[in-house]
Amino acid sequence: MESSIKDKYIILGFVGFAIVLISSFATLVVTDNFNQDNFVRWIVFVCCNLLGWLLYFSFQTLIFDTYEIYKIKFGKKEAVAETIEVQEEVPQSTVTEVAPEPAPELAPEPMSEPSPTNEEATIQAQPIELTIAPDLHEKNRADYASREHRELEERIRMVMEYCHYYLPRIADQETVNHICVEVGKWMESFKYKPKPIPNPLTKDINNIPLRHFVWNISERFLYKKYYNGDIRANFVKALFPKAFAGIDLSTIKNFKVEPLKTEIPIDEPENGKLDFHYE
Repeated sequence: MESSIKDKYIILGFVGFAIVLISSFATLVVTDNFNQDNFVRWIVFVCCNLLGWLLYFSFQTLIFDTYEIYKIKFGKKEAVAETIEVQEEVPQSTVTEVAPEPAPELAPEPMSEPSPTNEEATIQAQPIELTIAPDLHEKNRADYASREHRELEERIRMVMEYCHYYLPRIADQETVNHICVEVGKWMESFKYKPKPIPNPLTKDINNIPLRHFVWNISERFLYKKYYNGDIRANFVKALFPKAFAGIDLSTIKNFKVEPLKTEIPIDEPENGKLDFHYE
């Protein structure tokens, strides 16, 4: 029988004995006033037992909890004391140290390598390349150059359409074609120095529309960062030498003067789009 069940029955026996003893004593005391009447004696005994068991079941949890605390508190001390007594009884001379016999040397077995997983096999099959292969290098360079060339052609097409729209208002056909060729070469290299226009402009205008024209087209160039104010001012002055005679670069670089009152107004790109705004 388990110790917990055994203890429960022991407590239950003590409680039952105490209830019967108290009930008998109470029966004798009460029935003495009734001349030891058997009926009264039976009623008192039964009522005392019922009351005793009712009180027991009401405080059963408290009784067992108290008993468990007692066991935990004093049971550890007894266990520790028994352990100390057992250790003292063991003679020191009987404890002998036996040196372990050396194990015979065996030839080391080759360790079997774990079978690689699919991911590891893929990594082993495709090692990391620290250098680029010549054919891949040339392919990537060619792809980048092709994309760059297509982008430049698209921007040149947009700029040429803009030139064909505005320049006929102020120049003849030969001059318009000359300006378009010089602008195309300038778009390919910001260091290009243009040739002056062969004929004078057909309309007597000041240099402000020409400054607007150069600013508008250069804002759409592929590498706009290279076309700063000095580069733009030098280009327009070399392309139209008569219109900019005697004007210094600092004045020419003021490209946005009177932006809405000339034959060629300022046309700024909007929201990152390069499209021109035509009338």
